[in-house]
Amino acid sequence: MKKVIFLFFGIVLSLNVNAQWYSAYGVTNVNELTKEQCDLALEKATKTIETGQIMTIGGGVVFIIGILVYNDAIKDVLDSDDLDFDKELNKGTAGALIAATGGIACTIGIPLWISGETQKSQIEIALKKFDTTWYNKKGYPIGVGIKVTF
Repeated sequence: MKKVIFLFFGIVLSLNVNAQWYSAYGVTNVNELTKEQCDLALEKATKTIETGQIMTIGGGVVFIIGILVYNDAIKDVLDSDDLDFDKELNKGTAGALIAATGGIACTIGIPLWISGETQKSQIEIALKKFDTTWYNKKGYPIGVGIKVTF
């Protein structure tokens, strides 16, 4: 029971730390980031999304391949008449390990994908304050404005 409670608190702590990703830039709020920091964070979030997508899709494919190999091995064991099951059992073990590897990769990839998307949406909202030009439906700027940069 102690191990389960420790695991639960570890997960909660890791989610809490991941929720405040912008503290790595020395700010207390995502809106305090400069444009350069937002651009860098957007690039990192995009890479996190891509990594999560690759791990999720690749892990799913590897998981399915492992299940197919395992299923084929079990079918061969059940259909076999001789007592030499070593080859089929090794194939079944390999299939189970392949499926486990794919499942682990998929399990890691999904949270990466989600956290990257969350960070990206927060960064895109924070970047809106740097956008000073508004456009109409035809793509022309609307109104008169002054942009002062230092």
